[in-house]
Amino acid sequence: MNPVKLFLFSLILVTFSLDAVDQTTWAKADQLLKKQDFLSAFKLSENIIQSDPKDSFGWWLRLSSSSQLANKKGKWPEECLNSAKGHAELVPEEEPSSFTTAIWCLNQDGRYTDMVSLIPKVIPYSQKKIGNGNYGLLINVLTIAYMKLNERIKAREILYTGLTQLSGTEGAMMTGYNVGELFYDSDISMSEREKWHSLFQNNLFKENISNPLIPSIAWNTSLLTDEYVNRGKYNFAYDTISMMYPEMDPHVSGFWNFLRDQMLIKYIALKFKTKKTKEEPRRKLKMMFLVIPKTRLSEPLPNKIKQYQNIDTELSEKALSDLLLSFIYFRDSFEEITNGIHWDYDIIRTNSEIQTTNFTDESFRFVMQPSIESIKPTLSQEILDQIKTSDGVIVVWPGTKQPEGVLITNGGGTEWNYGTNSDPEIRLTIISDSNKTLASGNHANHPIFIYHELFHVLEWAYHKSNFPKKDHPYMRKNEWPRDYQGNTEWDFYSETFNKRMMTEDRMDRLYWLGRKEGFYGIKVKEEKK
Repeated sequence: MNPVKLFLFSLILVTFSLDAVDQTTWAKADQLLKKQDFLSAFKLSENIIQSDPKDSFGWWLRLSSSSQLANKKGKWPEECLNSAKGHAELVPEEEPSSFTTAIWCLNQDGRYTDMVSLIPKVIPYSQKKIGNGNYGLLINVLTIAYMKLNERIKAREILYTGLTQLSGTEGAMMTGYNVGELFYDSDISMSEREKWHSLFQNNLFKENISNPLIPSIAWNTSLLTDEYVNRGKYNFAYDTISMMYPEMDPHVSGFWNFLRDQMLIKYIALKFKTKKTKEEPRRKLKMMFLVIPKTRLSEPLPNKIKQYQNIDTELSEKALSDLLLSFIYFRDSFEEITNGIHWDYDIIRTNSEIQTTNFTDESFRFVMQPSIESIKPTLSQEILDQIKTSDGVIVVWPGTKQPEGVLITNGGGTEWNYGTNSDPEIRLTIISDSNKTLASGNHANHPIFIYHELFHVLEWAYHKSNFPKKDHPYMRKNEWPRDYQGNTEWDFYSETFNKRMMTEDRMDRLYWLGRKEGFYGIKVKEEKK
């Protein structure tokens, strides 16, 4: 049932003694409420109160009927609030449930400041009056009220209070509707995440796939895991992610595929990282992070972009650290699924800038990837020599600003020779898309980003293998081979690795060091034959 409807259904009426009113009036009121003639019921309550302002039944009927009319807005939320005040004054023991009803009415009109002002009247007193389920819904609407007021710390405080009171009961789930975004706030400290993690452990409700708390639990688990990895505490990270994975995979999948893939990759990576005994890698590859910290577009922008004027930007340290974190998860999960192909990495920092991009208009988005020849100052010989020691390069650049309502993709995957024309050597090249936010659902801050861009090149390397290869085939489930399972992007990649590339040659062709020709060139030649 819709939580708002459930809240309305359960809270509009409070217990009232038949002894306090004559049977004729009670029967008439009961009939009007059953017929859902709430306007007539309200008029009846007004007549009763006009005859006797201290008639508690009249105020009860006024509250019951006005609360049912509150979704019409207009005067009704205020009438509901005033009715709650009148009834609470005459029947003090019902104050928590009366004002709980008022909060629902005010919510209908978006009066969030008024809603949170009533918290001292209802928390924690209403729990016994209205029951755990309704109390959970009360906590939920108050949490969302604070979110609407952009008071996110207070939102988490009220949620923590209510969830602590309801912890382990089914009512706890009612607190969780539409509050998951609270847990990808970047200002949450590790100690706060640890506090939430302890509370969430008792509220997984593994038998309930549709537990509304799962988005909150998943985000907090994922980002607390990152905190530990950033500190090199891999055992803590593995213990944290293991609260959810692999057992809770169906629960997370029910909400977000991209978050599910992220968490599953983290779990695979950390399971590998924390193995008590590890074999030596059967192959070592090396990735260079080439950091170009500025976008300073010097050429005239394409006509479709000119109107947005300056879209230059600068790389933030957080964008770089997020990308490195994604690479760590990629590296360790990749070594696990390939049975021993390991990636080392180094970072090359420059003071250069990107001055031109390769522009493509794909209707639903613009693609603006950096022209590597436009890097100024040009890459020194020392840097080129460092690049030649690697199998791949991740070009980390700031991308471009994203004008309101415009989607610009700045990342990609290909092969490039990096100025080695006299003695050309091809390198895997991944271009970062560093201007996306962590929780946008975009690949840029997701370990699958590296897989995604690498896979574009692996499609060329394994072009003879039997899997669909054109235009992001993971998006079109109807094209997946019959022996594939799953639904997500990661499912497609892992199936292709396990059932195609690994069975063909254990991915032994996967290297670029010293290659004079890229996989795309080889593919074109073989297809011509």
